Parts: sequence; C-alpha cells; structure tokens
Amino acid sequence: MSDFDTVAGSQLFICASAPAAQTVDAFEDLTWVKVGKISNMPSVLGRTYSTSTMSFVDESQDIEKKGTFKLPNAQFEYGWVEDDAGQVILYNASKDYSIPSFKLVKQSGDIRYFTAQVLECNESGGGGNDAVKGNCTLLRQTDTIKA
Repeated sequence: MSDFDTVAGSQLFICASAPAAQTVDAFEDLTWVKVGKISNMPSVLGRTYSTSTMSFVDESQDIEKKGTFKLPNAQFEYGWVEDDAGQVILYNASKDYSIPSFKLVKQSGDIRYFTAQVLECNESGGGGNDAVKGNCTLLRQTDTIKA
C-alpha cells in the first residue's frame, strides 16, 4: 500500500454526449474517446464558495458565511496532435456551446466523471526548442462524481 499517488499514468477521456442522468451508471454507458498526450492534469474536484458578509452597527465583528459556489475551471495542457480523436472532439467543442462529458482515470484506477463546456482550445507557439502544445480550459457544469 502506498501513502500517495502521482499524476503519472492518469488519462482523460471525452464524449460529445451528455449522460442520461448524473450517476456513475449513466456516465459508464457513454462511449469514451481518449484525449492523447496530456502533459498537465488539474484537479476536477471541489467547489469555490463566495462569502456573504453582514455588518451590524452595534457590533464590532463582521459575520461571514458561505454564499453561492462556483465549480473551478480545469485547465489541461497536452502535446498538440492534429489527428488525435480526443483532441479533435475537444477542439470542435470549443467552437460551440455544447456540454461534453469527461472521464478522468487516475493512476490508482479511481475515476472522476463530470460535464463541462470547452471555453478555449488553443495551439501554443514558442521558440525553436519548444514543443507545440495545446491548452484547453473546461468550465465545469456539474459536480464531479467519484466512481
């Protein structure tokens, strides 16, 4: 038993369709296409809450509580491969308002499912010794489901 995992060996998959429901079984029914050459994988778990503050003139302490939440964006980086089927789906989704499904398989075999809009999918530039990379930002639309 190890006391931690690394990101090495993790994989990202995409499906242009949405699941019938936000359940593990519904996500497992989808047909997945691997996004190749991922070089940097972010977290796809968690929420970021805003704070709501209330001040009363007869008290010196401001009271803060959790307000609304946002699902943080996920920014992936990958080696740009023009004909990689997963990268093609990502790129095409960046040009419309669709909400594809995603599956992230971790080194440990743990799986994360979520849906997201592809905000951007760009090919990078650089200098003579730089690899051509792709960058995409996913606007998570649903809480991530652990399988």
